[in-house]
Amino acid sequence: MTFQGDAGALERARKYERQGRAEEAAAAYAGAAEAMEARGDRASAAAARARYARALAAAGRTGEAQRVLDVLDRAAASLPAGVRAGLDAQAAHVLAAAGRTGEAARRAWAAMSAFGASQDPKRAGAAGVHAARLILKDAGPRGALRPLRELLAQMPPGGEAYGQVAKLLADAERRPDRDHDILVTDPDGAAWGRLAAALAVGAHLAVGNGVAWNTLAGDDGSSRDDRVLLERDWGITDTEGWREQMDALLDARNSDPAIQMVLDRRGRGTDRRAWEDAIVAWCRERDIAEPTVREVVELSGTVLRYEARFRADGLLPPDGRVESVYGYDFGRAVNMARWGLNAGYCDAEEAEKCVLTAGHRAHQVYASWREFSAGYVLGRMLRFDEGEFGEWYERSLTGHRVLAEDPGSPWRRMAWG
Repeated sequence: MTFQGDAGALERARKYERQGRAEEAAAAYAGAAEAMEARGDRASAAAARARYARALAAAGRTGEAQRVLDVLDRAAASLPAGVRAGLDAQAAHVLAAAGRTGEAARRAWAAMSAFGASQDPKRAGAAGVHAARLILKDAGPRGALRPLRELLAQMPPGGEAYGQVAKLLADAERRPDRDHDILVTDPDGAAWGRLAAALAVGAHLAVGNGVAWNTLAGDDGSSRDDRVLLERDWGITDTEGWREQMDALLDARNSDPAIQMVLDRRGRGTDRRAWEDAIVAWCRERDIAEPTVREVVELSGTVLRYEARFRADGLLPPDGRVESVYGYDFGRAVNMARWGLNAGYCDAEEAEKCVLTAGHRAHQVYASWREFSAGYVLGRMLRFDEGEFGEWYERSLTGHRVLAEDPGSPWRRMAWG
């Protein structure tokens, strides 16, 4: 039996959890557990301690959370079956926060089985969905197929939880046998709202690299990989270097400024000759050397060739053209935030702030996902493809088509801006 004071403390703790106030939730759960222990209610105290451990993990105190969990596990044999099931459910969250994803999946699965045996379908379903997500995170889509099928076979058919796990399995089965040029969505990541829309601005690179577009934190191995990537491709080895590159991307200063200058000289309805004349006039007003003038005039021709190919391949509508390549910098800024966070060069709050800024600036420049995508791809082509329409172009076109056509794409599910 739970005293009224305990019920009040537990309700406060749950309220703090719902509000994201993990430290206060942990303190409230600890206080409730101590009161229960003082009057000898070991079972209720153990349940409160398990929630305390989860709140500690949510607050980033994973070491303390695991120590609390270890104490509870040693006493688990003497606890009622329902309390042991709850302990497994909370342990799954603690272990996942600590990066022990495989163990977390097993504890969530055990919780599902125990809740099912005790005729608690709601908690069994929640534990089953959590187990499925952890299995995917631990094993990856292809490695998760067999355990997901086994998990689904142990769930009662029908119901919301069964449907969620069935969808996760179906998505894993549809994933092609490669780790790049595919849409990956983290079921625990941002799905709607400002942050999700801003993260979707970085979806071109996420699709190209086969990583989840809607989350910033990577898996256990991403920390070292992202440090290597930043040093190899960007020359970044510390927080200062990361911040410098991030600021350049957010200000659209990383790409060659000549590209945007050339695009800005083209007026609506202007033919090629008039466009070239406008570029030459702009350059001569600034005493730019003739070899450079010839280069930027040639650049306008390159832009026209890409736009013609974009229209043929569906990147642009029949009468469309690219007004800005700033999207290439904004899209990379989203991914720079992800890499910086996983490399330890910024914290989660700073990474999210940078993503939101990139999304906001992209929405100020472009009027649709399609316009943004064309600007992003043109910027990328002028950096790497050099008019060859080779692998850089083919993969960028693949990424565009995935994002424009896949029913699960954020570009299909969220309106621009």
